[in-house]
Amino acid sequence: MSLRTPLCDLLRISVPIVQSGMGTLAGAELAAAVSEAGGLGIIGSAWAEPEGLLDTIREVRRRTSRPFGVNVLLPDELRPPLPPETATEAAAQRVQTIANQARAQLRLSPRYGRPQAFPDLIPRYLEIVLEERVPVLSIGLGHPGTDLLARCKERGIVTLAMVTTVEDARLVEIEGVDVVVAQGAEAGGHRSHFRKPLDPGEGRIGTLTLVPQVVDAVGIPVLAAGGIADGRGLAAVLALGAQGALVGTRFAATREAVAPEAYRLALVNARAEDTVLTDRWTGRWARVIANPLLADLSRTDPLPPYLQQSALQDVMEEAAAQNRRDLLPLYGGQSVGLIHDLPGAGDVVRRMAREATSR
Repeated sequence: MSLRTPLCDLLRISVPIVQSGMGTLAGAELAAAVSEAGGLGIIGSAWAEPEGLLDTIREVRRRTSRPFGVNVLLPDELRPPLPPETATEAAAQRVQTIANQARAQLRLSPRYGRPQAFPDLIPRYLEIVLEERVPVLSIGLGHPGTDLLARCKERGIVTLAMVTTVEDARLVEIEGVDVVVAQGAEAGGHRSHFRKPLDPGEGRIGTLTLVPQVVDAVGIPVLAAGGIADGRGLAAVLALGAQGALVGTRFAATREAVAPEAYRLALVNARAEDTVLTDRWTGRWARVIANPLLADLSRTDPLPPYLQQSALQDVMEEAAAQNRRDLLPLYGGQSVGLIHDLPGAGDVVRRMAREATSR
């Protein structure tokens, strides 16, 4: 099996492995390590200060001369962010009551009433990507639209868009995206629906069946995402017609990931059946490892997307600072059952490529 594909030519990489943006977990060290090993490292922009994102882009360039990307999430609920009044006072107080129990454990002050609106960050993120001419823009949780894609093409920026259905794959191809990422239901982190479905089962198609359907439906390169953590998974999705794999959970459990030790150990020790789909962390559906605070939050309905995260943001940040696995959002896919160590990210790329070519 050859690992040299048109996708590799397009992205200017030697190994068809793309690291997922993974929110706050993917910083300069991780992205540079993946790119240096021959894959494509991706910076996670999620909720960073814009100047911090700019600094991270420039730090990656100091660490590697190879191509890399930035991931930007484009949910409708943040374009612009929903106002606090979208949540009722009663619903907000139910969430705050549960959050205040966690705050007491973390020695944080209690909070009451509606949370603040989530910061309006996406326009500035996109401007930074365009101004810096980042080699690759990776998009999730929404369709990019023709205007953004045209601006990227003018600057030589390759675009990737993650989808969960064949219909959305066709749409982003029509809009002009360069590569489509078919995200199977096994994937960790947020489900890349364009709009949040009422039922988490909607669009819940496994990688094994989604990938070949997307490959048959579009004429652009396809990356597969969901349940891929070793060379066997990479070989499998290449056999299905994908031209590479986008990998998240495996890279979250590496030395370079910006993650509390408790989070990394949770990924190493979890089983596939420990993961669940929930909208209780951000208000959007995501696959995570279950823990006690999630169980408590599941007793009440969530606030609208990202108002839920705004209500919990101080808890998330302090739980990470205190290394509290029981109070952290533990994003992870069903591939956790394949993860048993905490290697370097470059070692993951080389090992996956070696395993895939030996089959």
